[in-house]
Order: sequence, then structure tokens, then C-alpha cells
Amino acid sequence: MLNSGPSVLSGNRSAGGEPVSGRADGTGRGLLGLRERVTVYGGDLDARRRLGGGYRVRARIPLDRP
Repeated sequence: MLNSGPSVLSGNRSAGGEPVSGRADGTGRGLLGLRERVTVYGGDLDARRRLGGGYRVRARIPLDRP
């Protein structure tokens, strides 16, 4: 998964140090696709915008214990 959004730690730059401009050219379905994948396994996803930009994402997937 590509994370090209701004970070609290690196300001408004990508992991490679390049300034972030506009939308990423990813081919994925972003948070919607992640939510669908987590749901397939009976889990839930919580994604919220952060004040400094970007998102906080938390996925919970139940584990079957033997």
C-alpha cells in the first residue's frame, strides 16, 4: 500500500523526501478496498482524518484460537 499523504513527522513530504502534490496515482481502491478486505475476515476498520493531514487507520481482525 502506498502512503503518499503528509505526515506529522515529515511535514508535507513523501517518504522519499519529495513534496507531496495532489492525489497519488495508485491503482488500488484505498480505504474502501481495505474495509472490504477486513470485512471478508469478520473484522472492522476505523479510519479517521488526522489534524496534521493523513489518516489514522485501525483494523481489527478476529483470530481463531485452537
